[in-house]
Amino acid sequence: MTNHRVFDDHADQYDEWFTENIHLFEAEAEAIRQLLPLSGEGIEIGAGTGLFAARLGIPLGIEPSANMADRARARGIRIIEAFAEALPLPDGACRFALMVTVDCFLKDMAAAFLEVHRILDRNGCFIIAFIDKASPLGAVYEEKKATSLFYRDATFHSAADIEDQLLRSGFKIEDRRQTVFTLENRPQEIKKGTGVGVFAVIKAVKRVG
Repeated sequence: MTNHRVFDDHADQYDEWFTENIHLFEAEAEAIRQLLPLSGEGIEIGAGTGLFAARLGIPLGIEPSANMADRARARGIRIIEAFAEALPLPDGACRFALMVTVDCFLKDMAAAFLEVHRILDRNGCFIIAFIDKASPLGAVYEEKKATSLFYRDATFHSAADIEDQLLRSGFKIEDRRQTVFTLENRPQEIKKGTGVGVFAVIKAVKRVG
């Protein structure tokens, strides 16, 4: 993960955005929830302050930022301080893995996706949520990222980019959701597919054999 120190230094501001934009957060959480398995041991990779893990009932997280990890622990999440490219977990340890807007900060997305594939059990699920640069608002994020505290060093991806890397990493695409069609803090629809909502979610299943 690149530049995790900015999250270490500004954990308060990170949480404040979600508090101030509660309708956007609820829409993002619901889009993810619709694709999560109903049961099984799960993990959030890049758990941040634990907002999504706590909201979605995921007990375990990976997070490299010590300050973010401490906040996640305060929310009841068990945190392992590590990077997505080198997960300290045995093969087949998890039923599903969630990653929320982490792809744009990874030093090596291919290595991280292969690590997720490794730690999932047979037919395990990888649910990845990301800023879709090919959506209308994705262009706005790209234009303004130079002045953004958190996204200035980000490399945004399109749904096609993410799906291509998932396929290369041994996954098959199962389902998609999208939301956040305006950055105004108001209730948002959850729609199937990708390409319109800036917050996109893809569910992929581990291929075996």
